[in-house]
Amino acid sequence: MNPLIRRRLPPSVRSLLTDIGPKEEWTDTEPDTVTRDGVMLPSRGAASGQEEYLTPAKSRAQAALDGTEWRSSAVCMLCKCKPSCYTCPRCNLQYCGLACYQSQAHSVCSEEFYKESVLQELKDMGKTERDGRHKMQEILVGLRQKAEKTDGGMEGLLKDAGIVSEDADEGDGEATEKVQVVELLSRLAELQQSGEGSATEIEAILRKLADVGEREKLDGDTIEGTGLDLADRLSGLDIEKLSEEELWEVLDSKEKETFWGLMKGGALGGLIPLWKPWWEEHEDGGRALVELLEEEASKQGGENSTIIAEQDTDNRFKTSQEVVWRKSATKLRKIKRENKMETSDKKGSSAVTAVPQISAKIPKLTSLCANSSPLVCYGLVNALFGYTFTLCLYNNDTDSLMIEFCDMVLALSEALSSSRVFNSVQEALDCGETLLLSGGFLDREDLLAPSRALEAVAHITTGRDREDATGYCLAALSQLRSVLSQARKALSKEGVEGAKRQKYFLARKKCEFFQAWVLDNAHGIRELAVELWNEHGKRESARSSMERDRAVVEGSLKKGKRQGKAHLIEQLMT
Repeated sequence: MNPLIRRRLPPSVRSLLTDIGPKEEWTDTEPDTVTRDGVMLPSRGAASGQEEYLTPAKSRAQAALDGTEWRSSAVCMLCKCKPSCYTCPRCNLQYCGLACYQSQAHSVCSEEFYKESVLQELKDMGKTERDGRHKMQEILVGLRQKAEKTDGGMEGLLKDAGIVSEDADEGDGEATEKVQVVELLSRLAELQQSGEGSATEIEAILRKLADVGEREKLDGDTIEGTGLDLADRLSGLDIEKLSEEELWEVLDSKEKETFWGLMKGGALGGLIPLWKPWWEEHEDGGRALVELLEEEASKQGGENSTIIAEQDTDNRFKTSQEVVWRKSATKLRKIKRENKMETSDKKGSSAVTAVPQISAKIPKLTSLCANSSPLVCYGLVNALFGYTFTLCLYNNDTDSLMIEFCDMVLALSEALSSSRVFNSVQEALDCGETLLLSGGFLDREDLLAPSRALEAVAHITTGRDREDATGYCLAALSQLRSVLSQARKALSKEGVEGAKRQKYFLARKKCEFFQAWVLDNAHGIRELAVELWNEHGKRESARSSMERDRAVVEGSLKKGKRQGKAHLIEQLMT
């Protein structure tokens, strides 16, 4: 419409031309739909004019937004500190968890609940056993009734069922016993079910069943007693591949009892041949070279005592002690020589093991380090001490006890298990003996084992003969290196075994370094042997003097006790 004409129209006409929207009275408004969250409950009658809904509980945050009241969960009625999550089905008491349920405050209800549960379980168990016995009685009675209608009786019925073989003869004892047992059981079930049987008949049936059981037990013992010998039973078996459990099952009951008796009495060790160390074999029957080094050691001790006497003239006690040591060392060598001759005659069965093969690849010392320390020899002594002690303790069994052997060697030798450096032979030996005592490896009945280990190290450093002073050292280190390598291959690369593999690897590398040092220091090995024999003689003399002093003290104590008793008797008599 033209704006000029629109302005000239009256307001009423102008509104009719422009306001063309629907009026409120012209349209029927529809009510808004109301959605409710919940479950509508059924109406409770005509009087209730409103609908009721069961709505879910609101959280504290929703209640704060809606402005409605929020009620917190009840507190545990036992501990009074935690919100309750459960309700006891017996006393309706609200609690928070199992600890409160089993607490002393709730013990009356909980113990009664457990008691009722156990009693109900026992009742159900007894009911089950009764049902099982009743069913078994019905089965046996049915067998008896069916056997009466069969031509062959109970035997024919059992043959048809496959319980007794068709080829069983009339004189077959096993088949006859099976038939007899089934007949007795079926008759017993019939008497128990009917309740008409007398006590005498029931006792007779039970006695017959017991006799059959005793005969089977005696037959089993007879078969076991008349079986094959142990050698015949093991003849077709590969013992190396059998486990301990499989070998144990091969033994019969008497052999198992004999084994346990030998083990408890300590006689089992006498059945194992004693291993004789290979390092005790030297030229001229093991006497000349060792005696030569012992004499050099005694001369060295004498020279040291002379120097001490010249430096300090007042120290006469030490000089006399050195003289006593030389005399006692000479006597000890004679006694040892006689004892070794006697033991070699008595123990002819203990064969000497062959000397271990020396490693084919031993690197040169210059390729490992430019200048080696002069203290390496003392680390070698510490490593050989742990090796000889462990090898003698395990009786040279490095195959079945491979892991245990390696663990014990590393436990006794800090030269192999750590980077410790020793300053003298005495320090290296004292460290090994200290670890022996602290680790619990020393047997109380064999207190001379450390002394024998020291003597073994002296034998190894002595060598087989004058021309080969390093052969025994290289052989001992080669065996230790080989066992460490095999044990490392037997372990996995993960977890605790992985860490143990790394320890074995480092110890093997140290053995390799000791081998390279020994090859390059043959003269040092001979001097080390003299020093070891010197230390061994000192310790042996100190031990023998200590034993003499102990014998004197014990004798004086016994004499004093006897005199004290005599004096006490005199006082009582007076």
